[in-house]
Amino acid sequence: MKAPPVAALAATLLFAACSQGEGSSGKSSQAADAPSATAAADQGSSKQATSETSRGKARGLPAGAVRAQRVEIMDLNGFERPLPAAFALIPVGWHAQGGVQWGPQFMCTNGYNFNWSAQSADGLQMVAILPQEKWETNNYGAGPSSPGCPSAAISSIQQYLAMRVSRLWPGAHVIDVRPRPDLAAQFRNRNQVTPTAMGEMRTWVEAGEALFSYSGQGRDMRGVMAASAAFSLMRTRGLSPGQSMDALTGFAFPGFAASGPSDQFNPQFAETIRQSFLPNPAWQAEISRHNAAISRAAAEEIRKQGKAISEYNDYVSLLRQQVSETRASSDERRQREFGEVIKGVETYDDANAPAGQVELSSLYNHAWRLNDGSYVLSNDAGFEPFRDLGVAGQQLEATR
Repeated sequence: MKAPPVAALAATLLFAACSQGEGSSGKSSQAADAPSATAAADQGSSKQATSETSRGKARGLPAGAVRAQRVEIMDLNGFERPLPAAFALIPVGWHAQGGVQWGPQFMCTNGYNFNWSAQSADGLQMVAILPQEKWETNNYGAGPSSPGCPSAAISSIQQYLAMRVSRLWPGAHVIDVRPRPDLAAQFRNRNQVTPTAMGEMRTWVEAGEALFSYSGQGRDMRGVMAASAAFSLMRTRGLSPGQSMDALTGFAFPGFAASGPSDQFNPQFAETIRQSFLPNPAWQAEISRHNAAISRAAAEEIRKQGKAISEYNDYVSLLRQQVSETRASSDERRQREFGEVIKGVETYDDANAPAGQVELSSLYNHAWRLNDGSYVLSNDAGFEPFRDLGVAGQQLEATR
């Protein structure tokens, strides 16, 4: 659905560097191959624009417009062949690096995690996918029940965002934290209370966005971070009246962060990039099989623990078995829900894109694909690619 034509949608770019070098055809090494700019279909429509451009300098992008290129977020080592885990749009001229990483250090998150970012040419501006995280805490002194997971008393998205900002940008000051009900709504079916034999399990999801400031490279910087997290509280009746044994598990889905000089910062552009992330179905199928295998192994271990519990009537072991069972059932859903987090887009017909469609930010009313493979998003219906940028292109139509 189109975004309302409010004044905020015509705001300037988050980073001034987005419009630098707009006539260049340089792209990230991860960018998809672009069709030839001399395609016959464009020659006739470009003749008049060519004569206009030859009489003067190209006008450049309209105010508030974005020109971006598609890049692949790669998983090079997880499966039999390298696969893009997801696709994203980043400003033309920016450089992307990283992807999905595997190793024993990610045991808590099924052996893999995300480590991807993109930077402007001068290194002052960046966007990044935040790694997924899991943690545990309880009120009876036991350590984490999942291998490799840390203990942390984090029970709200506000606490998580404050911790994450301070870890990535030491000394940063969190200016404001606001809820993101649009992100939390993707998981409304997980907000539930389930009775257990000895108490209850309560599960809920929170999402939020933090605006923060810090000093970097001798400049005053601003940043924004968006994240969603699922919390599960297992509450079991204690041995004494009024006493309970509580075990809390938190899982933060892959999030998003962006930062840049404060005098060039615009959160709307950061949101446009966040909305552009699109998971690759082929990779999702592979990672789902991987997570399912781990869940089956965990379920078998839970079955063994359950047998021991029935034989020895170990109260504490029963508590841990209940907690572990709930965790195992959620592992398989993690990557599917990664895709659900990054919505808020408009789907356009694009014959050159995978499956003939491309998802672009709904914050802009018009979209064009240029013949160098990049995209332009703008609220200016009068934009003409060849006249204004010297690069031929076609306006995209929203999928009906």
